[in-house]
Amino acid sequence: MPNTNCLAGMACPKCGSEGPFSITCTSTVTVYDDGTDEFFGAEWEPDSPCECKECDHASDVCEFTIND
Repeated sequence: MPNTNCLAGMACPKCGSEGPFSITCTSTVTVYDDGTDEFFGAEWEPDSPCECKECDHASDVCEFTIND
C-alpha cells in the first residue's frame, strides 16, 4: 500500500520498501544543559541523506522519490 502521509511518494530504489527510512532532517528542539525537551517538526530537502532501514541502501531523498 503506497505511503499517504509523511513518506508519500517515496520508496527505496533498490528494494522497493516504502519505509521506514532514516533521513537527516532539520528540526527545532528546545535544548537544556541536561538534555532536550520539546520537538517541533522535521524538514528535509531533496539532497538530504536517506537510508532504507529494510536493505541499508543509502543515497539522498531525491533518489527515494518516486517519479510518476
